[in-house]
Amino acid sequence: MIKNIVVFFLFTVALVGAEVPRVALPPPGPSRYYIHVVNGLSKLGLLVHCQSKDDDLGYHRLLNHGDDYQWNFKVNFWGTTLYWCKLETPHTYVSFESFWPETQHLWLRDRCKHGTVGTCIWTAKDDGIYLRNFLANVDELIHKWIYKR
Repeated sequence: MIKNIVVFFLFTVALVGAEVPRVALPPPGPSRYYIHVVNGLSKLGLLVHCQSKDDDLGYHRLLNHGDDYQWNFKVNFWGTTLYWCKLETPHTYVSFESFWPETQHLWLRDRCKHGTVGTCIWTAKDDGIYLRNFLANVDELIHKWIYKR
């Protein structure tokens, strides 16, 4: 009996003293995000409708090249904040997620990090929707327009 207790005690000491490997977690993201939708079209106006599960931001007409619709928010406690947008011209449209939570991959966070601020800039251009990649200092084509019938 005492032998079992000693073995158990030594086993416990060995476990407690063993170093537990640490998992590298991604750095925390910005606490507030700013989302922009910009009209970069050469000719046409743009109709923008963005929303989340809890917050419909309404319809906005961006009539001129360079017009910008924007909003900001804090990511919710559970880290599940999700926004999506539908952009339309008279002949084309596209629907896409404009912000989503990231826990494993940091694709969106890497592109939308502008210093310590989370800024996602989505620009509608003649050939599709671009997302500004601040790290690379370029606009990346993410979505192509879908033609209406």
